[in-house]
Amino acid sequence: MKEIVSQKIMNQDLYSYLQNFIESKDAFEFAKLAFHHYQAFNGQDEKAIELLAVGIELLILSFDIYDDLEDRDNLNAVWMKIESSISLNAVTALYTLSIQIMSQASNEPEFSQEILNFALKSIQGQHDDIVNAPQTEEDYLEMIRNKSGALTALPCVMGVMLATGKIHPIVVSYSYEIGIISQIENDYQGLFYLNNDFVQKKNTLAYLYLNKRFNDASVELLRWYEDADLFLSLNPKRIKQKLTEAGVMQYLLVMKHLSLQKLQKQIIKLELDENKKQKLISLIIK
Repeated sequence: MKEIVSQKIMNQDLYSYLQNFIESKDAFEFAKLAFHHYQAFNGQDEKAIELLAVGIELLILSFDIYDDLEDRDNLNAVWMKIESSISLNAVTALYTLSIQIMSQASNEPEFSQEILNFALKSIQGQHDDIVNAPQTEEDYLEMIRNKSGALTALPCVMGVMLATGKIHPIVVSYSYEIGIISQIENDYQGLFYLNNDFVQKKNTLAYLYLNKRFNDASVELLRWYEDADLFLSLNPKRIKQKLTEAGVMQYLLVMKHLSLQKLQKQIIKLELDENKKQKLISLIIK
């Protein structure tokens, strides 16, 4: 990643910031999704998939940075410790560069257009998240389908398109579920610490469920989340017990399981060798 960025960014000061941003990455799951889908559909051009995979990881990094800057979250990140004007300019360079690199993977104009479609869809989902647009669980699921789902669909769909020259409708269908599952897992983890979502009363899936106040446990949990000092004094085991009493744990697990079922059913429909389908399932479902 650093090598490709060094070839494209001539401003050494800007490059040094981008280098620090890139060094913070410790996972490359989106690149793996692109690579394994490309391989499953018999892609052969190693240089092309390398460009796509690197571009995707740079895009994901840029979206993560934008998300932190917009939410004033993750304050220990390197881009949150420098002037916001420098971070904004650097992340804009990163985003632009990611699109350029991915577009170089294929000469087909439709390839670049599809990449931009996914990016734009995610940006619109992010806008709904920023303005706290979801008012129901259905609204929230649609929001994360756009925001997170589009970003997980991009490597899967574009990996297949790079290999075959076509958009595969089944891959489109199941790849959005990956983002939904990931966001539900994030929501679950966020229940155990006082994150910005609860401080800002963001309408997450868990918060929308709790806010229906089905039982006394729901009401008590909402009171805990609204009192920072009280929440920070609580034992995580007590929080987990209360979440179970309120039904939140079970609700999130059911929603996650439904998406997992959809995903598996769609992958099984692919006209691929059984071992390739199982490899995709094991990659996605860990």
